[in-house]
Amino acid sequence: MSLVISLVLLGLGIGQRTIWAPPETIVSQLEEATDAQILVIPGTTMNAHDGRQSVVIRGEGPITAVVGREHDVAGWVGESAHAIAAIGEDDALSLDEQDGSADALPSLAGSDMWIEEHAGDGEVRFSIDLPVGYAIAIAGEPGTAAPADVRVEWPFDAKTPLFGPLVTAGLVFLALALLFFLLALRSHRRKRGPQRRSHRELSRAERRALAREARAGAAPTGRAALPAAGQDAVEAPGAVAVDAPDASPQHDTDTHGDQDPAADAPTDRSRGTAERTARPIRRRFGLLALPVVAVVALTGCGPQYWPGDPTTPAATEAPAPTSLEDTLPPVALTENQFERVLEDTRTVVGEADAALDAELAAARLQAPLLDARATNYRVRSLNGELPAMIGVPDGEVQLLLPQQTEVWPRTVMAVVGWEDPARAQSALVFEQSDARENYRLMYQTTLASGVQLPAVASTTIGAASLPGNTPLLLHQPDQIASAYASVLLNGDESEYAAWFEEEGDALREALGRPAKDQLRQQPEFELSNLEWSAAGDPAPEQLLVSNDGGALLATSFTETQRTTPREEGVEISAADATGLLAGVEKSTTGIDATYQIQVLFAVPPADAPEGTRIRVVGYSQALLDAKEVG
Repeated sequence: MSLVISLVLLGLGIGQRTIWAPPETIVSQLEEATDAQILVIPGTTMNAHDGRQSVVIRGEGPITAVVGREHDVAGWVGESAHAIAAIGEDDALSLDEQDGSADALPSLAGSDMWIEEHAGDGEVRFSIDLPVGYAIAIAGEPGTAAPADVRVEWPFDAKTPLFGPLVTAGLVFLALALLFFLLALRSHRRKRGPQRRSHRELSRAERRALAREARAGAAPTGRAALPAAGQDAVEAPGAVAVDAPDASPQHDTDTHGDQDPAADAPTDRSRGTAERTARPIRRRFGLLALPVVAVVALTGCGPQYWPGDPTTPAATEAPAPTSLEDTLPPVALTENQFERVLEDTRTVVGEADAALDAELAAARLQAPLLDARATNYRVRSLNGELPAMIGVPDGEVQLLLPQQTEVWPRTVMAVVGWEDPARAQSALVFEQSDARENYRLMYQTTLASGVQLPAVASTTIGAASLPGNTPLLLHQPDQIASAYASVLLNGDESEYAAWFEEEGDALREALGRPAKDQLRQQPEFELSNLEWSAAGDPAPEQLLVSNDGGALLATSFTETQRTTPREEGVEISAADATGLLAGVEKSTTGIDATYQIQVLFAVPPADAPEGTRIRVVGYSQALLDAKEVG
């Protein structure tokens, strides 16, 4: 009966995990269409159930699904009408329609903000473990409604609370059945007792010998004392021999030394009998231990195999900040995103440099750097032997400092090296003007040799930006470019000379007042007048805060060199790029050559010790325009 009960219970328990097992996945299907061009699935919806999510999107025509941080997705969507998918009570996806502009949206694909992109024609499938704080945006062909056939699946850790008790009970009854079987087998063997075969009949000579020994008062010796004539008799096969007690006189150990080795035979036989008896006992114990061990193992199974109150986690509030990073705004982009931005910028600028195509370069460059490059393309198209501007560095990213922000425009600074270690590193400043634009390179300066950048925050923390009129720095950022231009023109006589550190300033050494005075003394300018003027650049300055409370400031200004004749009849030569831009090789009125100067400053904080000054850590110069005076 125990065996029957055991089999029934085990069968029911196994059925809990097979034929009666719940489904292996939880499926949420979008059951309504939307007229909006964008469908957003936030991270809270994707994390309604545990496990890695599988997303299937079907529709007509091209389909694009992108993954990004929720504030980036929201920024890209902006004021446009869109739908937000949420999980209903029956695990179906329901839509929350958000009113907004119905103007046609550009393609989702290709934005620098996305972590992943998936595209297909008619169907898109992908798996993702989407964290909270990220979202998925889905769109069809630009200008059409978003796909309505969206399916999200989660793995389901099926709970079968009867599996554990049923299998455990089944194993317990199996152990009892085996125990009862072993007890019955033992009782049966004891009742039967041992069965032995009889000895052969004694010959007449043997009976006479036994009779003589009996009369003499000696104990019968049994088979060991039989006459030699009877010793060659052989037992029948399978017969069990029973030895009679040894009736021969005991040997005197004092006279004959060691005991007869045959005396140990009973001990050996008893040991062998004990071993043969122990083997079936161990086998029986092993059979009984198997279900016991299985029961013990089941007690360690997960809670999904045992009954209990289902513990649904309570709705959690937003986690309290646990570190400085959690209390700050998110960074503008991640390290992986910047690597993609940098690589694409290298590719686009390289192609534009080869094709001398300013429109192509505009995809990844913007003013003021784009203005200088467009000028270079212009003169190189007239004279292919003229040198190109420095390209985007092809080495590793040495430093990355993204802005802490959730709004636009956004700024990212980076220091990038070259594969040729002999070349100086470049400081790059990118800006993303709005959420639907890509990052474009705005400033590129060469770091001065021996100049140390101030310490900045890590890539994951980023840095705050400051307005141009902030009082938190030693001097207002929007005044620094014009002040430094005055120093280059007037040297120590400038009223701003005390703002800047002169030692180690390679730009002042190359373009400052002493260098200008030396240029005037050159023989080729003996009959010429050289004058310089400076003007501000309309491009906004970019700055990010450093760890000491100061800031790294990237800015630019223009400096114009006017060369005019001292006497009537003197001609001013306009060579190479200057002459090409001015449209003349020689001029009797003079030539104005305008140069763009980009500078990266390290600006101290307002509470810096007395005597602390602004340092130039990098700069670049490029010809921007030239024209004839008059």
